[in-house]
Amino acid sequence: MIEKSELSTTETVTLTEQVYTHDIAARIVENFESVLDEQDITLTSPEDDEKEPDNAARLYGSAYCDLLDVTESIVIQTLEQAGVSRDRYITDRFSGNF
Repeated sequence: MIEKSELSTTETVTLTEQVYTHDIAARIVENFESVLDEQDITLTSPEDDEKEPDNAARLYGSAYCDLLDVTESIVIQTLEQAGVSRDRYITDRFSGNF
């Protein structure tokens, strides 16, 4: 998980290549899942009966997918509000490097 002290609040970000909003959202969701793990909290989903017994994921199925989608929407809204040109980011898919 990224520590708060590692984040610069004064750093200016310049996008020199396209970013994948799905990758950004997934990193945020992974950090959230780390917090759930630290607190020993598991969120339920309608697909829990399909989950393998040895799968320790704190978010699974539609609970994970829904959170990922909402988080990506927030990332996109933030980029739009910051005036980032639409050609600077790719939505709704992973980069393959995540």
